[in-house]
Amino acid sequence: MQQLKEQSGLTYRQLEQRAAERGEVLARSTLADVLRRRTLPRAELLAVFLRACGCAEDEVGAWLAARQGIEERAAAGAGEPPDGGEPPDAGEAPGGAAVPDAPRRSPYRSRRVLLSGAAALVALLLAVGIPLLTGDGTAPHGAAAKAPLPTGEVRIRPLRAPGLCLTDGRVLRVRRYRTVAVQRPCAEAVPPQTHLTAAGAGRHRIQWTHRDHGKGCLVLLRESGLEGLLEPWDDCRAGGPAQLFRVEPAGGLTGAGGTAYRLRLSGEGAERCVTLGGDEPGATALARPCTGKDDQKFLIGPG
Repeated sequence: MQQLKEQSGLTYRQLEQRAAERGEVLARSTLADVLRRRTLPRAELLAVFLRACGCAEDEVGAWLAARQGIEERAAAGAGEPPDGGEPPDAGEAPGGAAVPDAPRRSPYRSRRVLLSGAAALVALLLAVGIPLLTGDGTAPHGAAAKAPLPTGEVRIRPLRAPGLCLTDGRVLRVRRYRTVAVQRPCAEAVPPQTHLTAAGAGRHRIQWTHRDHGKGCLVLLRESGLEGLLEPWDDCRAGGPAQLFRVEPAGGLTGAGGTAYRLRLSGEGAERCVTLGGDEPGATALARPCTGKDDQKFLIGPG
C-alpha cells in the first residue's frame, strides 16, 4: 500500500479529497496510521484507498480477493485474523505531486501460515500487488484488453488517424519554440524512437530516444501559457507523477491495429487524458479532462 501511494504521487490530503468526491470516507489520519502499522488493513478501507489511487474496479477486486485469502489462512492458522481497526489520529505525511520549479529538461531537449503485520502485507503484494505494480502488460487493465500491452519500442497511433504517430514537433509558445508531443505521419515520426517503459503501480513512462538529443520522457507542463503540453525532459524522474501515465483500454471501439487505449495522467492530473487537438498532421497532444471520445484513443503496437 505504501508503494502504491508513492507511485500515485498523491498526498494524504489529496487521497482524502479524491475519496470524498466519490462519496467515500478516507480520513488522512487513519490512512497514515494504517500505512505505518504492521497489520492487515480493513477490506473497506483498502477498497476506498485503491479507488482513490486510481485503480480500476477489477484491480480493486483482485486486491480484495487476495486480502480475503490472507485473512482466511490467518484465521485457520491462528484462530483470529489480523485486525486493522480504526487507529488513532496521526499527522499528515509530507508529499505532493507538483512539478519542481527548476527541472532538468531535455536538450531536445511452508510451515503453518500465520500472517499478521508485515508478513500479511508482503503476502498481499506477492499474491496480487506485484502483477499490478510491474506494469508489464500481464496484469488486467480492464475487460476490454484482448492482448498484453506492448512495451519497449512502440508506435502510438491516434485511433481516428492511424496513419499518424505520436512523436516530437516544434511549436511556438511564450515567445520561443519548444519541442512537444504532436502527431505526424508515421513514415516521418522516427527519430525519435518511442518506448513505453513500466514505472510501477500500473503506470508507464513515454520515453523518446533520439540519435542527436539522447533520451527524454514526456512530462505534463503546468506553467502559464504552456499548461497541458507534453514536453520531453532528459531526467525521467524529475517530473514525478506528472511524467507517469496509466495506459487503459478505452473499451468499445477498436481499430484494425488492435485494442484502443487512452493515456491517463497520474497524480494531480489523474482526471486528464492525452487528447489530440485535431486529425491533421502537426496537431498538438494536450492533457484534457477525460471524456471517452475518440480523440483520446490510441492504438499501441510494436515499433
